[in-house]
Amino acid sequence: MNRRRREFTQADKIFMVGRATDGSGRTHCEKCGIWIKSRKGYEFHHLVPEGMRPAADLKRKLTPADGRLWCLQCHGEETPRDVANIAEAKRREAKHPLVAAGKPRIAREYGL
Repeated sequence: MNRRRREFTQADKIFMVGRATDGSGRTHCEKCGIWIKSRKGYEFHHLVPEGMRPAADLKRKLTPADGRLWCLQCHGEETPRDVANIAEAKRREAKHPLVAAGKPRIAREYGL
């Protein structure tokens, strides 16, 4: 199933930057705590990768609680792991498909 990736709204991003900024106006990575000098030094990380979210959850709007502001190094280390986990989940799903529609097997077998 090809799912379209949801992005954070501009308001969500502003909130996350505010959350990661201290009283002196310095922005820090919410994972490792390193100070980030410019906007080019960070990315917004989805705590639960979009490819791993249940289909019902994809209908819900993202909030700032669904993401963190991470430096490029932390985000770069995590993204390959997320991609590998999503690929593994897709392989398992393809190998063991679930019947999503209709009656459960036991109900069909007993004519319920």
